[in-house]
Amino acid sequence: MITLRQSPMQSLRDTIYGSIPRPQPSAAPIDGIRPPAKRLLVLSRYPNPSVSYYLEERSKALADIPVIVKGLDDGLDDVDCEGLFVIICRYIKKPQLRWLEHRQKRLAGIAYFVDDDIPAVIAGDEANWLYKFRLLNFAIRPLPRLNRLLTHLWASTEHLAGTLAKSGHKVDILAPMPSPLTRGSVERKDETAASLKMVYHATGIHRHEHEFLMPIVRSAMNKHGNLHFEVFADGYLARRWCRQSIEPARMTIHPQLPWSSYLARTTDHGSDIALVPLLAGRTNDSRADTKRIDISRMGAAAIFSQCATFARCAVSGEIHIGNAPEEWLMAIDQLVEDRDQRIAARNATLQSIEKMRQSATPAFPGICFDGLGDMA
Repeated sequence: MITLRQSPMQSLRDTIYGSIPRPQPSAAPIDGIRPPAKRLLVLSRYPNPSVSYYLEERSKALADIPVIVKGLDDGLDDVDCEGLFVIICRYIKKPQLRWLEHRQKRLAGIAYFVDDDIPAVIAGDEANWLYKFRLLNFAIRPLPRLNRLLTHLWASTEHLAGTLAKSGHKVDILAPMPSPLTRGSVERKDETAASLKMVYHATGIHRHEHEFLMPIVRSAMNKHGNLHFEVFADGYLARRWCRQSIEPARMTIHPQLPWSSYLARTTDHGSDIALVPLLAGRTNDSRADTKRIDISRMGAAAIFSQCATFARCAVSGEIHIGNAPEEWLMAIDQLVEDRDQRIAARNATLQSIEKMRQSATPAFPGICFDGLGDMA
C-alpha cells in the first residue's frame, strides 16, 4: 500500500484551517423557547449576493413584519430592539457588536448566516491578502464575543454545515431562494451565429478556475472567429488574460464591479454562452449553485462542471461535463455551432431556477414571528 505524503505547505494550510474559530451558538435559552420576534434586522455589507440570493425573498414573505437592513457602518440607535430578531450575514463590526451586547436580553434572537467556508478561503492559496484580512477582521475576529450572543446558526449547504457542526449546537440549512425571473430579462433578441458572446464571470477567489480556462478559451477563440469573450478580472489575473494571445478586439476584460453594478450590467447586457467551471477543493466543496441565477439573468447557455454543487438542481438539457480541457472545448464547439442546443441549455437552466425556488423553504429556520407562528 502506497501512502501519499502531503507537502509541508499543504500541512501548514491544514493546520491553519483547523485552528480558525467557527461560529457557535451558545445563547439558546435552557427551555428552548424564545419570545416571538416583532421585527427583523439584517446586518450585512449591503448590497451583496448573499442578501440577494438567500434573504431578500424570505424577507418579502414576512408580510407586515418590519424588516430593517443596515450596512456595517450604519448606526443602530434608531432601531427598536424590543422583540427584534437580528440576522448577521457573514460580517460584523465592533460598534454594532457592542450594540447587540448591551441589548441582548431584549432581543428575540440573533442568527449568523454564512455561505462560504471562510476558514478554507483564509487558509487557501487563491484569495488575495487584502480579502483575507477583511475576512479575518470582520468574520473571524468578532466570533469569541459574537458566539456568546448567537441563538441560531445557518449555512447555505449541507457540506458547509458539516464543517461548522460541533457537539451541542444545531446548524440549519438556508438554501438559495432566488426571486422569480421575468422572461424579458433572459431572452437574447440579437443572438445570431455571426456574433456570439461567451463569458466567464467570477472573482479572484476562483484563481484556479481562471487558470484552467485560459488555454481552453484561447483555443476556442482561435477556432471560432464569431466569438467575443468577456471576463471579470483584476491585477495578476487580468494580466494573465492579456497574455493569452487572443485578439484584443474580441476580448473584454472588466474589473470587478460592486454587486449593484454587476446586477445592473448582467441584467442589461445578456450573453450567449457562459462558462461555469468549479474545480475540486475545500472551498468549492461547500459552495451552493447560486451561479445558475447569474446565468439565467444573462439568458446564457451554460457549461457546468460535473460536481455535487451543480448536481443539486440539475435538469435535463443542461450541460455538465468533467474538468478535462478537451471536454470543455467540445462543449463550446457544440454551443457555438448549434443554436437549438444553446436555446435548450438556456431554457434548462431557467427550469433549474424554478426547481431551486420550489426546493427552498420560504422561511427563516427556528424563528417565531409575532402573528406568523414558528417558521421552522
